[in-house]
Amino acid sequence: MAGLRLQKLEPSAIQLLYESAEYTQPISLGVDAGSKTIGISATAEKEELYAAEAELRADIADLLRQEELSGVEGAIDKRPIARRNRKTRCPSPRFNNRVHSKHKSWLAPSIENKIQAHIKTASKVHKILPAAKTVVEDGAFDIQKIKNPGISGTDCQQGGKLGFWNAREYVLFRDGHACHGWKNCKNSILNVHHIETRKIGGDAPNNPAALCEDCHSGCRDAHGHRGAESGAMRES
Repeated sequence: MAGLRLQKLEPSAIQLLYESAEYTQPISLGVDAGSKTIGISATAEKEELYAAEAELRADIADLLRQEELSGVEGAIDKRPIARRNRKTRCPSPRFNNRVHSKHKSWLAPSIENKIQAHIKTASKVHKILPAAKTVVEDGAFDIQKIKNPGISGTDCQQGGKLGFWNAREYVLFRDGHACHGWKNCKNSILNVHHIETRKIGGDAPNNPAALCEDCHSGCRDAHGHRGAESGAMRES
């Protein structure tokens, strides 16, 4: 059609090739930031003009781990040659040879990827819609207050793990330094087992459980490294 040009195929956007009157309307762009999905919506005064969801990559950490392992294997193969060619007379101090020391604004690759994905998603919308205002929703949640709505102030910091050095120490104390695996287990050497993987369930108080080495190995053999709940296990 004369006077028009297809600016973008997906989402469909048509650009006028001639000057138009001031038939514009205020548009605001809303971005719902997330760790797995980005929600984005462009609205005018009376209607929504654009809405989409973008899934973020979740494989950055795994890919870096694979690259690290492959690099270690390659370094082992080349170790004798590297030792002969290494310059060790005046090595640089290690504390000045780290990423944080070289680049003060350095972020973890997974975090950097998520930030750039948010910026790129919003920029794509700005190319097809003249959004005058961008609003980013950034929600901070107080998990302690969600569990106990009546608390306030410093009470929000009085969680179940208060006073313990780390999550492992808390779990062992909570479980009475006893194995909570198979029934009638009396082994005393304990591990902290994650019912859901640390990547999914984290170190939340209800996720780890104290298991002896035998029960821990048996749980992994039965369910893989995921460590799903087993009906034969005792409840904590």
